Amino acid sequence: MLAIASLVFAIVPILLYLWSIWLMDRYDREPVSLLLLNFAWGALGAVFFGIVFSISLSVSLGTSAFHDAIFIAPLTEEITKGVFLLWTVRDRRFDNITDGVVYGMAIGLGFGMTENFMYFLSASTPEEWVFLVIVRTVYTAVMHAMATGIFGAFMGMTKFGPVSRRWPLRFLGLALAIGIHFFWNFSVSINNPAAAGLGMLFIFLSLVVIIVVVQLALLAENRLLIRELAEEAELGRIPATHLQYLPYSSKRKLLGWISPTVDRKMYIQLSTRLAFRKFQSRNCREEDRAQYVEEVDRLREEIASLLHDEMQSEIARLH
Repeated sequence: MLAIASLVFAIVPILLYLWSIWLMDRYDREPVSLLLLNFAWGALGAVFFGIVFSISLSVSLGTSAFHDAIFIAPLTEEITKGVFLLWTVRDRRFDNITDGVVYGMAIGLGFGMTENFMYFLSASTPEEWVFLVIVRTVYTAVMHAMATGIFGAFMGMTKFGPVSRRWPLRFLGLALAIGIHFFWNFSVSINNPAAAGLGMLFIFLSLVVIIVVVQLALLAENRLLIRELAEEAELGRIPATHLQYLPYSSKRKLLGWISPTVDRKMYIQLSTRLAFRKFQSRNCREEDRAQYVEEVDRLREEIASLLHDEMQSEIARLH
């Protein structure tokens, strides 16, 4: 019975967190397959290699369990969680800071889910089990998500930035992730209620910070969509009237602004992707530019095909 209850309380809240994080990316939500792949790495790969790495380092250094929890765990776990982002960031669907936060938090949640399950099973009394479920679901799992999410944000920030700043900023992101993890583990390991309370406050404030970061990143995406799609309208590739709706996550859901014969959902997806790819084709590595330019051309062709009748009506209206 304990195992079943532990499994349910380890999985269900984390999947709700994962769904909420996926919804955060309002303009171009991540493919579920890639999101779940990162989640699976956190739940399986990062846990396995984190344990191996932690034990190896602990044995090599001869550290105590207390020092393992405070120093070894934050270092080894954040490295094994974050290393998968080095592969994910190479995917062209990984576009920006928001994507990095989403994929990083997915990895952290996967890790937290598996770790929670193991801790829940170790409870010796019902009271201890309830305590672990509350603290680890509300705080520890969220800490894992935020720490790797911060690292993911730096990965997204540097994907199309200057090459000279890429690795220094990524190491800074990893250091911040380790720092968040360290502070939480320290606060709950020294058996001081005041420190534990401070740790919980720190996790709450960190969550506020990452929410603000995501909102600022989404604002930047909105500006990018306005700028890039305005250029498409000036070139006659999309109707100018659509600029009132396409760059805005709430307005684009309205009915009536586009012909019912056009697949609105597909049009929004193609237009959003086109705006991102145009920006990326100008800021990517030289060796990748041809692929981005090719995708821009393909997206324009797909949009032109989708909007053929709509554009003809627009031309007729203007004349």
